[in-house]
Amino acid sequence: MATFDIDGFVSECLEALTDADPVGAAQEAMERAMAPTHALTARFPVPVDADDDGILYRSPAVFIACAMFPMGFATGIHSHATQAIIGVWAGHEDHRLYQRAHEGIVSCGTRRVDTGGVLSLGPDAIHDVHAPATHWSGALHVYLADLAALDRDEWTDPEGPATPFDGAELERRWLEAAVSTGLVAR
Repeated sequence: MATFDIDGFVSECLEALTDADPVGAAQEAMERAMAPTHALTARFPVPVDADDDGILYRSPAVFIACAMFPMGFATGIHSHATQAIIGVWAGHEDHRLYQRAHEGIVSCGTRRVDTGGVLSLGPDAIHDVHAPATHWSGALHVYLADLAALDRDEWTDPEGPATPFDGAELERRWLEAAVSTGLVAR
């Protein structure tokens, strides 16, 4: 069985940055990557190594990661402050979408991305990602900036104020859930 070619995907994403429509070109690269989802399953086996941060490529212009969420996991409400292209290769992701309002944020619906599906989020997007209750989810995430270097927001309450995004806390919650559900072996 063929496995996913990380270097080839990274090259396509870097080439997309030079396109007249970098978002469209990156989305097309993601759609091609999602066509053989079995290749991604072969490349990213479960259980996951707890020391693998999932980062496939990082530069000031692009951040590419493999995000695997434990069953029943929710990321919490957060922003990216950059364009995001997400392709789900295992399970599904429910993206609860929000927009800024006068007081906090307001819900503007939910978008399910099933296996093989692709979602593009604009730089102002705010969402809370939920993995299925009965299965882990796996996705490729491409951000058109260095996600880890951006000032981002998170919310514990949609009616409350935004606070600075705490990546360490998200990682702590992820690891706890991943170990308890068997996504990470300990």
